[in-house]
Parts: sequence; structure tokens; C-alpha cells
Amino acid sequence: MLRIAPWISRAKSRFFDRLKRHPIACARARAALSRYPLPPGDFVTLDLLEKTDRDAIRRRTEALGPVFKGIAWNELCICIVGLDRCRRFTETHRSDLRVLSLQLDHLIPKGFFCAMEGADHRDIRRATHRALRGCPVAPQDSFPNETVLEAIAAGALRNYADRAAEHANSAAAYTASMSSIATSMLTWMFFGAEPGTAEHQRFLAYFHELGPDGLVWNPQKREENTFRAFRDDLWAEVEALQAGTGRLSGGGMLARMVMDGTLDESMLGNLIYQVEMARSDLENFFRWLTRHASDDSALLEQIAAEDRADDGVRPLTEAFVLETLRTDQSERAMRRAERDIVFDGFLIPRHAMIRLCLWESHHAESSFADPHRFAPQRFLAEMPGTDRFAPFGIDHHKCPYGGVATRIGVVFLRTLARGYRVTALTPGPAVRGSNLWGPAPEFAVQLKPR
Repeated sequence: MLRIAPWISRAKSRFFDRLKRHPIACARARAALSRYPLPPGDFVTLDLLEKTDRDAIRRRTEALGPVFKGIAWNELCICIVGLDRCRRFTETHRSDLRVLSLQLDHLIPKGFFCAMEGADHRDIRRATHRALRGCPVAPQDSFPNETVLEAIAAGALRNYADRAAEHANSAAAYTASMSSIATSMLTWMFFGAEPGTAEHQRFLAYFHELGPDGLVWNPQKREENTFRAFRDDLWAEVEALQAGTGRLSGGGMLARMVMDGTLDESMLGNLIYQVEMARSDLENFFRWLTRHASDDSALLEQIAAEDRADDGVRPLTEAFVLETLRTDQSERAMRRAERDIVFDGFLIPRHAMIRLCLWESHHAESSFADPHRFAPQRFLAEMPGTDRFAPFGIDHHKCPYGGVATRIGVVFLRTLARGYRVTALTPGPAVRGSNLWGPAPEFAVQLKPR
């Protein structure tokens, strides 16, 4: 007797693999073979719609419900809004999903941490958490040693203010200063390369080569060569640390992983690219913090005068950082359906892209009163639960550096407020960049020393 069923299954799979280049036709064909309907919504190009209206996807939720479809980047895209719903989706269908992130398998033996699953993801996550316990801004410490990070921020801000006559307070100059702060902070934290040392300058040069204009999502020959040279340089520093002649700080994550015995080629490659991704995010974060600081001089004065003593009340500085994460920095998490999924009665076809909508969830009236208003005070009285506030993700891929990023934001904002009065020269509306929303490219500020 012929085994026809497996042949039919393989043929159908090959047919849909070819058809996926035509997302609308593929989605309709999938739905025709299923007893479950596709989510509601037409096949509007969501990525273009969002570029012209930041609130467009949230408003579609009001009309279509919390699960709906569209097209994004020429692919079928299913949007899911609501943190509790997003979490339920990822927990229920964990084995059916793949994280959409940098694909670095050709550079890093086990690939990029953000795209990992299974034991590899678990082991690197555990090693990261152990190393973070000794990080200069470890989130579990009440007041960790932030002196070096404060000095980095203060030096770059001072350089920007002192050279105002030269760069005329240009937007490009301020963005470059934010990039310098982010890269220097992360180079110190991750690799223990102290600012001013030859190692620090050398590592900064590598990162500039990896992405002079921001994160390169598809590394080419130049980035690959730079990565390998940087990796080999770091291995030489690791050997020096092991021999007791190292020049890198024992407080950096690299040295702590050497001591723990968790550093291998995959972990080292991930440290490089975690910094490469994070420095672009931090640059954008610092610009958002500055943008909001320039909107309310009275609030900035309160932050400048705030006492750092811990009296059990969340400082306004931290509340300001958390509100910036809610209103602007946290946007979405992307997944790919590896097989057909049925969720809330709807078919999510294999190959579909899934957008877990964090920004829209943070701007729901059910989560925050007057959600489009920037109001740091809302975080003074309480810390919302993860069903309302999840700026660093909602499942086992939640960013392990969330607490550190918050502390870095506090260090930057406190340094800015205590050192300067901030005036926006060209505020401009928010603009969708290649990856994240940010202040307008022409956003420029004047820093007047106090």
C-alpha cells in the first residue's frame, strides 16, 4: 500500500514555501484549507502606515480587536496587543515561534543570544545573570559604584557644551555625543576597559568600524573582518587576565566570566554584539531623555536638586526614566511562526511575522490613565505589574540587561540635570528611524552650565 499522506504533506509544504513570496495569496490559501479564519483586518502596509502615524496600530486595535493582520516589510504580519495576551501567546506557543533578531551564526558558533532557544539560551542567560552581579550598575545594589559612568557622561556633555561655538549646537553633534557616552559606558561595563586607557580607545575604534552610523543588521565583509579582529584582540586580553598580567578591570563582565569559567567563543562573540546592539538603543534612549528634559524645565530642576539618599521612595529621576521607557523607548518584540498556530480562534499561518505590540500596550487606557501624556509622577506611587508595564519584553527572551539600562538612564539624566540647563533649539516631531522611533533627526539642544 502506497504511503500517500507523507508525500502529500511534503508537497503541500513545498507549495506554501514557494507561495510565501506572495504573502496575501499565501495567507488566503492557508485560510481556505483551515477551519479557522485569519485575524480581522485588511492587508494594509502596517510599516508604512506606522511611519506616518505612530498611533495608527493602536487605533486599529480599537476598530479590529487585539489580534489583527496586515502586511509589514512585504510579509504577512499579525499584531497582538495587550501584555497579558502577548505573554499568554508566547507561553502557549513557545515551541512554535522563532525570535526575529540578528542572524550571526556565521560569526558566532551558537548564534546570537537574542535568537537562541533551548539549552544554549538558558546557559548563556544564566552566565549573563551571574556576571551582572558584579557589574558597576548591578540593579540589585542600592547605590553601586557609578563613578566611572558618571565621569563618562559628564565628560562628553562638558565637551559638547564647551565646543558649542564650533559645532553650533547641531543635532549631529549632540547625537554623536550620545553615541560616545553609550559606547564608552558599555565598553567599561562589559569589557572592563577603563576610559583613557589604550584598551578603551582600541575597543571604541572596533565598534566604530562595526557600525559607524548605527547597528548593521546584515553584516558584510567589512563588519565580519572587524568582528574577527576584535574577537582575537579580546582573546589576547583574556589570556593576559588568566596569566595575572591583564590590564582590564576585574569588575567587567568579561573578567567575571573568565573567573566563572563561562567564557567561550560563543559567549565572547555575544558580548561584542550585545554591546553593538545596545549602544544604538542607548544613544536613542539618551536622546529621548534629553527631549523630555527640555520640555519641562521645572521637572529638570527638581531632578537636579533631588537627594540621592534612599528613604524607601522611588526617586523622581528613576520615575522619569521609567516613564521614558513607557512612552517612547519600548516598542515591540518580533516573532516568526514556524508552523500554523491557532490563537484566540484565529489562524496564524506558518511563516507569518508576529508583532507583540509593547508601545501600543503601554498606551492603552486600561493600563495607564491619560496614556499619551508624559507624566513621571505616575511611577512615584507604584511600580505597575508586568500585565501593564513590560519595557524589556514579556517572555523567556526578556532582556537580562533591563535593570542595568534603567540605572544607566538614571546616571545620565542625573548628570545632565545637575550640570546643565537644557533648551531645545529645534524640537521637531518624533520620527520612525530604521529600527526605532526617536526624536526628530534635527532635534538640537543648547546646554548651559549651572
